Amino acid sequence: MRAGGPGFVGKTWALVVKDVKLELRARDTLPPMVAFAGAVAVLLAFSIPSSGNLSAPVRIVAGSAPLTDVLAGFLWVTVLFAGLIGFARTFEVEREEAAIDSLLMAPLDRSGLFFGKAIPNLLFIVLVEAILIPLFAILFGIDLGGSWAVLASVALLADLGFVAVGTLFSALAAQTSSRELILPILALPVLVPVFIAAVVLTSDLFAGSSLDEVARRGWFAILVAFDVIFITAGALLFEFTVE
Repeated sequence: MRAGGPGFVGKTWALVVKDVKLELRARDTLPPMVAFAGAVAVLLAFSIPSSGNLSAPVRIVAGSAPLTDVLAGFLWVTVLFAGLIGFARTFEVEREEAAIDSLLMAPLDRSGLFFGKAIPNLLFIVLVEAILIPLFAILFGIDLGGSWAVLASVALLADLGFVAVGTLFSALAAQTSSRELILPILALPVLVPVFIAAVVLTSDLFAGSSLDEVARRGWFAILVAFDVIFITAGALLFEFTVE
C-alpha cells in the first residue's frame, strides 16, 4: 500500500475531474456558452454582406475595413463574452451553502486550486471554439487551407491568457452579489492586449498569411509573454483572492 496520498498534480487533477463531472451532470455552463456563440455567429451571417472575397472592404460605422478584420474581430468578441458567461459560474457550486470553505480546507496549495479551476475553464473555451470556428468558416466561406493548425495555436495561446485572467478575477467577483457585472469590469481592461493580438493574428491567417509570417509579428510574442505573466500571477495571487 502506497504511503501518503496523491501529490500536487494528483490533487489538482481530482479538482478538475470534480468540476467536469459536475458540468456533465448539471450542464449549467457549457450549453449557455455554446448557445450564445452559435446565436451570434448565425446573426452575423445575416448581418455581414459576404462576397466570398475576404479581402473585400466592408462598410462599418467609422468607414470601411477588410472583411478579414471584421470577421476576426467578431469571432474573438464572441469568444470573449461566451467565456465571461462561463467564468461567472466558476465558483457557483462553491457559493452554495458556503462550500468554498470546504474547498479551502483541502490539503493543497492555493496554486493547485487555481489550476484546478482554470483547466476546466480552458476545456470549456476550447470546446466552444471547436464549434464556433468551423461554423464561422462555413457561414463566411473561410478557407484556411493548411493553416488550421496555426490558427489552433494562436487560439490556444489566446485562450491560456484569457483563462488565467478570467479564473483569477472570477474568484474576486464570486465574493460579491453582482459577480456577473463585476467580472467584466475587472477583466476586460486587462484582456485588451491578448484580444487585440488574437484579432490581428487571426485576420492575417484569414487573409492567407503563413506560419512564418504570423510568428514574425510582434503580436505573437505579446501573446506568449501575456500567458507567462498571467499564468504565473494567477498561481501566485490566487490565495489572496479566495481568502
